[in-house]
Amino acid sequence: MPGSNTAAHPEEDLADALDALSAALAAASEAAARIATLAPRLARAGSVLQEIEALVRTRDAAVAPATPQSRPILIAPARPRQRPAAAPEPPASTAVVEDERGASSAPDLAPIAPAPATAPAPLPEALALPVDEPLTCFRLEFESAGPPLDLRVVDDAVGAHPAVRDVALLDYDGRRVTLKVWIAGDETPAGVQSALKADAPRIFGKAHDVNIVALEDVA
Repeated sequence: MPGSNTAAHPEEDLADALDALSAALAAASEAAARIATLAPRLARAGSVLQEIEALVRTRDAAVAPATPQSRPILIAPARPRQRPAAAPEPPASTAVVEDERGASSAPDLAPIAPAPATAPAPLPEALALPVDEPLTCFRLEFESAGPPLDLRVVDDAVGAHPAVRDVALLDYDGRRVTLKVWIAGDETPAGVQSALKADAPRIFGKAHDVNIVALEDVA
């Protein structure tokens, strides 16, 4: 009869269906963990792009021309005019004073000081971009002897270190996480490892047994 094989082994069909469902759930869990790890990096990248866009707009506003058709005008310091040494020119309007004898004479006038030079306006301080700092790259491993590790908790704990500039996920199998970490300044991979080990009870809880290892020779 048709369908007799399927009806004769319902337990095997149910076991196959459960295995397929378990594999799909495991794949979905791994994909969700990777998305959760990439989300903070995407947020930081979006923030950097917004800052760059704001800097470009500020610079465009500072050097924008008066009209769309005119070219940018460079403001140069004005040079004071120098009078000829042999025959200085009198002012345009000079009051004539007559003495008791009827002779007219012009009063002594103080020389006119030249107008101060106009310096170009400085650009905003926000346009001064930071100088690239040297970075040290190394691998950082977290291994749990108990429950699985939460990738978001691990990423937040590493990113909270003041010397860490970026974090990338290399491998994750539930109880082991391998990260690629970039640090700046005088900090060393061993120093980052020590700081995370000291803070592990607060990060993972006292019941968690998590081993943290920094691989300095494998970048």
